Amino acid sequence: MAAPETPRTPAAAAVAAAVVILLWAGYTALQTLFVTGRIGEPRSALLGFVPGALGLGALMAAGLRRRECFLTLAPLSRRGFWVLAGLFVFALAATLPFGVWQGWSWRTALLYAPAAGVSQELFFRSALLPAMGMIMRKRAGAGLILHAALFGLWHIGPLFAGAPAWAVAAVMLVPFLSGVGWGWQVQRDGTVVWAMAQHTLIWAIVMQFAFSG
Repeated sequence: MAAPETPRTPAAAAVAAAVVILLWAGYTALQTLFVTGRIGEPRSALLGFVPGALGLGALMAAGLRRRECFLTLAPLSRRGFWVLAGLFVFALAATLPFGVWQGWSWRTALLYAPAAGVSQELFFRSALLPAMGMIMRKRAGAGLILHAALFGLWHIGPLFAGAPAWAVAAVMLVPFLSGVGWGWQVQRDGTVVWAMAQHTLIWAIVMQFAFSG
């Protein structure tokens, strides 16, 4: 017999959601420090897992189960496949033309790219997306958009590195749209695994290019 779900009170849900939002602020600061060169690898890669782990801990303490945080294995649906395929083309088309090829690095592809892809999906899709769902309650679409907006804002770092505001806005637009797609696919298929895999693949390619501010 399956264990009963932990009762989830409004107060516990509110506290968990607040914790996740605070973690988002800290994670954004960490990403900004990385973009501006104040913190480097591998420390950034390791620290990137902390917000997701703490966020999931807060959500599960409030009563959410693994499946509600999309931490389950499930097949990729046909619609999910086409959404991910479109996101793959979009992400590369929107970034690679502005970069300069540096040569292939296996350490980047096999170490830093998986760390970035998995840790970001762990926080944004497995922790932040369910937290926004608790805040918006029955309005799943609004929660999806709000989580994607926070994913886009998480990429504000180039502004503090001297990039013009219009360029930063354009940079944030790409992850916002990607966040909508990833969030929809994760909700549709009930698993974050495929988004983690694709996010890792995208990073494995993009990290081989240098981008100037």
